[in-house]
Amino acid sequence: MKAPPRLTLPAALTAAVLAITTLTPTAATEDAAPTTLSAEQQGNLVSKVVESDGEIVSTLVDGTTGESVLPDPALAGTRPTAGSLSGGAVMGQWAKSPTHFEQLAANSARTAAELEGGSGGSEPSGTSGTSAASGEEAVAGAASADPLGGAASWTPSGIKGTDVSNWQTSLNWTSLWNQGSRFAYVKSSEGDSITNGLFKQQYAGAGAVGMHRGGYHFAIPTRDSSGAKQADYFINNGGGWSADGRTLPGLLDIENNPYPSLYGNACYGFSQSEMVGWIRDFSNRYKARTGRLPAIYTNYYWWRDCTGNTSAFNDHPMHIAAYETTAPIVPSAWSTYDFWQWTDAGFAEEIDANVYRGSATQLRDLVANRYYKPLGGRAPAGTVTEVQPAGYTVKGAIGRQYQALGGSAVFGTPTGNERGGLVNGGVLQGFSKKHTFYWTSSTGAWPVNFNGAIGRTFAAGRWENGYGYPTNREITGLTGGGAYQTFRQGTAVNRLLWSSATGTHLVRENTGIGGVWKRGGYERGFGYPVGDEVGGLVNGGAHQVFRNGSAVYRILWSPTSGSHWLKENSAIGREWLAAGAERGYGYPTTDEYKYGTEIRQKFSKNFTVHYSTVTKRIWVTR
Repeated sequence: MKAPPRLTLPAALTAAVLAITTLTPTAATEDAAPTTLSAEQQGNLVSKVVESDGEIVSTLVDGTTGESVLPDPALAGTRPTAGSLSGGAVMGQWAKSPTHFEQLAANSARTAAELEGGSGGSEPSGTSGTSAASGEEAVAGAASADPLGGAASWTPSGIKGTDVSNWQTSLNWTSLWNQGSRFAYVKSSEGDSITNGLFKQQYAGAGAVGMHRGGYHFAIPTRDSSGAKQADYFINNGGGWSADGRTLPGLLDIENNPYPSLYGNACYGFSQSEMVGWIRDFSNRYKARTGRLPAIYTNYYWWRDCTGNTSAFNDHPMHIAAYETTAPIVPSAWSTYDFWQWTDAGFAEEIDANVYRGSATQLRDLVANRYYKPLGGRAPAGTVTEVQPAGYTVKGAIGRQYQALGGSAVFGTPTGNERGGLVNGGVLQGFSKKHTFYWTSSTGAWPVNFNGAIGRTFAAGRWENGYGYPTNREITGLTGGGAYQTFRQGTAVNRLLWSSATGTHLVRENTGIGGVWKRGGYERGFGYPVGDEVGGLVNGGAHQVFRNGSAVYRILWSPTSGSHWLKENSAIGREWLAAGAERGYGYPTTDEYKYGTEIRQKFSKNFTVHYSTVTKRIWVTR
């Protein structure tokens, strides 16, 4: 692997930053009685997170002297001056040339013109039964040259994703989904004074097509801007995490200093121990406020030179930057990577392309599990003190329903404020016990429990983009110990049912098949579905199979016969199956019915199957 080039930002970029805002970390007063939430020692560095007077405070001191590791703020360098933001620093800034940003601007303008002209591509190909994280198929982006001389026509194995910033003013998320992207990191913030003005738009766009999405923070470690201060700034500007099954853990982008005239060498003038301390301060604050560790994005050489190859963070997912066509070198504390940013010219859009090394199941675990074990590292500590940070509120329709259904005792404390911008004007809010409330004006506010099989199936089916919004809470205690929850997407009413014998499957309530199932007594009549509704049968038909104890029912529909049921393991059902099912006798035009001592059922190809309850004989007439 080549050593990274020592590139700096173009002059226009250096000046292009937002007006500076301030966010002063809260300091504990001497007469307060702070509660230590967590404490950790790495070498001679002691890092603590304490709660004092309702505020969360991070401290980092030298274990011998007791003095703060972060130097005197008076020694700080000069910050960028205020100006109009043109993009700021981005993931992989160290390896990107000025011409890369010119190309991004041109591609973004092209995409905007295509979208405005209505040629923005087809709808996502995934159906309601397709996991948003199941993109392990190889969908290569358009070929183009990467900045280090390799060819982007090659794609490494893994689940594809991207990262974006406000350099991409227009993005066709449907196109990216159709090319195989299943996750996206969106720049949220930089340092403690720059935000991405397009963050909400891009975050919502990725979520609307079903991608996992999360925020990333471009770190600017300086002597008057602590890790805790920048973690607060990141979280307060969209970079938090919630256990909703779709939000990626926040990503700390820590790499070569893009502003050498302002902050010194590639390591921002920090010693290796100071840099380790700064990262620990960021991580501790992020964990205290969200309940989980952030992921880390870096390159091998920066980590070696600026942290001394520390192993202090190998319980954090590793996102390695290496624009190569061979397996990347990762810092020695990790045996492999979780994410790999392998080119800045991927997909047809010629933007950053990443892959997740693990399986779709492992990616879902990374998204939802605060104790996720990095693919090449160690598992994080299993004891976490959950703290509701100041500023997270539960309000409005979600707040009223949250309190009515049991509040924090049932759902935990909020892991973020409400997030809007979902499909059809929806809003969600996540809670620490892995529940998320969803609201729309037509469905009201209801929780989805991601601890259970129904919640996991809802997530695998692209959440509200697949099944729609919940119209009730999960109902348990059904016959046979089952459970269900109903969702609405436009006029479609989707009921997810679970039982230990059949697993979780969908019944589409307002189709012909769903109507027969409901009129037959729901799960008390035909039982639970053993699979989803299957279409594309002969003559445009469809069917769905249900089980109630030992009885197996198949409800069939066709445009000419309507919807009727057939008992597969009755004498008539076995005869129908042996004759070729709907390809043999056709679709049922009646249910089973009694005729004297017979049981009969008629089929669309003019066959009638007879069964004698006296002689147990079966015969067919036409």
